[in-house]
Amino acid sequence: MGRRHQEEELAGEDSFLDTIANLIGIIIILVVIVGARSQSSAREIVDQEIASERDELKAPIAKVMLLEDDLAKQAADLQRYELELAYRSNERMMTLDQVTVAKSKIESQVSELSEEERSQFEIDRELSELEKQLADLMGQQGNLPDSEVPPIVLHHLPTPMAKTVFGHEIHVMMTNNMVSVIPWNELVDALKREARGAVERNTQRDRFTNELGPIGGFTMKYTLKSQTGMMSDGARTAMGRMVELDRFVLTPEPDLLKETVEQTLSTGGRLRAELAMHQNQNTTVTVWVYPDSFGAFRKLKDTLFPEGFLCAARPLPFGVPVGASPNGSSSTAQ
Repeated sequence: MGRRHQEEELAGEDSFLDTIANLIGIIIILVVIVGARSQSSAREIVDQEIASERDELKAPIAKVMLLEDDLAKQAADLQRYELELAYRSNERMMTLDQVTVAKSKIESQVSELSEEERSQFEIDRELSELEKQLADLMGQQGNLPDSEVPPIVLHHLPTPMAKTVFGHEIHVMMTNNMVSVIPWNELVDALKREARGAVERNTQRDRFTNELGPIGGFTMKYTLKSQTGMMSDGARTAMGRMVELDRFVLTPEPDLLKETVEQTLSTGGRLRAELAMHQNQNTTVTVWVYPDSFGAFRKLKDTLFPEGFLCAARPLPFGVPVGASPNGSSSTAQ
């Protein structure tokens, strides 16, 4: 009974030991499998990083290879050019030697010629040079493109005779190719009205300046001068004071009306309205023109001439205003 019990206990211990051994073996196998997989994963990651770095290095490597190819090509071209240069240099030296030999032969032959033959030889040589130059010039002329020279058109008016203006004048100012009508008569009439009052306010001054306007887009700045002495009216002589205009200048206002030549001569244009109030036989258009408007002045003149209106040009340099003085000159019209 006791021996059987011992055998059963030994059998149970063997089963327990077998189970533990199996578990340990399984654990070892699992550890081996996990280690193998980890190693494989690590190897894959390393391979991927290596492949990525290899791809990043491909572009610089390709550039380096292209540069090396270009460098090799340039070196080959340079070598070829050096060979060509050496060949051409040798060819030039051979040609110079041939020219030297030919000159020596020619000089030797010329020295054997008589004076008359030598003169004829020089003439023939000069003639040959001239013929060569003529051939070169003819060749250059043949290479020139055929082009028609544009005709030069001269514009003129059939009455170039100029005469001093004494009749009615319409004054205009032209700058920047724009036309502005000057209310000349209105400004002069206003000056006559205000001159007496200005003289009475400046009785103690021999010379004074004043302004009036604006009228029609212009402001007049005028200067009067006075002189005291013996005056005569034809019947009697007495002490008196004479006041006369020294000069006046016109300054355009910012709101001055400016029109092109086409606009001012159109039906509603400012100059057309002025021209409609006067007979063309006795009316002259006096144009105060600045250097930037000479072309527009010619257009204005060409348009007014067929209508019977004469034009008088008053050229002004930049910075000089329109003005008048008793000592100034009269306009000249064509």
